[in-house]
Amino acid sequence: MAIISLVFYMYYKDSLLNRAFNNATNLERNSSPLFIIIMASYMRKNGKSPNYIKKSVKSILAQSYTNWELFVTGDKYENEREFSSLFTSISSSKLFLHNLPEAGERDNLTGIELWQSGGASARNDALQRAEQHHSTCGSKCNIYVAHLDDDDIWSIEHLSELLSIFTRYPSVVFTWTKGYFCHSGGNPYPPIIAPQDTVNNWLKPFGGNILHSSFAWNMAVFRGFRYRRQWDFPPNFQDSKTTDYDLFEVVRAYITAKKLDYYHSNRATIEHLVEMGNSCTKNGSLWYPE
Repeated sequence: MAIISLVFYMYYKDSLLNRAFNNATNLERNSSPLFIIIMASYMRKNGKSPNYIKKSVKSILAQSYTNWELFVTGDKYENEREFSSLFTSISSSKLFLHNLPEAGERDNLTGIELWQSGGASARNDALQRAEQHHSTCGSKCNIYVAHLDDDDIWSIEHLSELLSIFTRYPSVVFTWTKGYFCHSGGNPYPPIIAPQDTVNNWLKPFGGNILHSSFAWNMAVFRGFRYRRQWDFPPNFQDSKTTDYDLFEVVRAYITAKKLDYYHSNRATIEHLVEMGNSCTKNGSLWYPE
């Protein structure tokens, strides 16, 4: 009798464990895709950071797709109280805020080198924290990483557009949309129209053809990818040291080597508010969070 009871208990225990595993697996497979939004910020000397950040945050809150988390890293934002106050409209369950105790590039670079790589250390910190927070999540968790500069805005359909691409083409691991920036003359950038009925629809370099706030990637595929800072490049490096340009070219090389798929949407869903420190005139027909 004891043996039968023991066998029944072991069978019952195994059944419970299997059921729990299957439930967890099904939850992982069926849960709504999550977007991790990466943002870096700093306290501008002209005092305009709060104005820009408030608009960026409003454009996040206005997204038609609402399953997202925001990881923000301040590049030693000097006014801690101001920094934290700019994100109080976001639920604490969605916000992961951190301020670096020491500035990255801003304390080490000036001029063109600072423009090329400013914010790279802060972005890398946000990426690292996001990956650690979701370290137990496997390849079936449907997590995508999007980036939004603190002086850019998204149209309300930006995340929905990215999600529609990942859904329509499950093999796609990297995608980006068009957008507007100060020097685009009111026209969507990049200006080339890509065919929309196929993957791998952009035959030119990625670097220089992707606005920084317009892209997203599959976290499981690009886990560990980081922005190279000025001091990370080898001494004989000949290509552009602009961090986002470099990252996009590294991504392109990886996609090519691994025979992965990407997609470029002709839809304009982002806009720069500032370029080279100067405010932009409004372009296009995006929604503006005034």
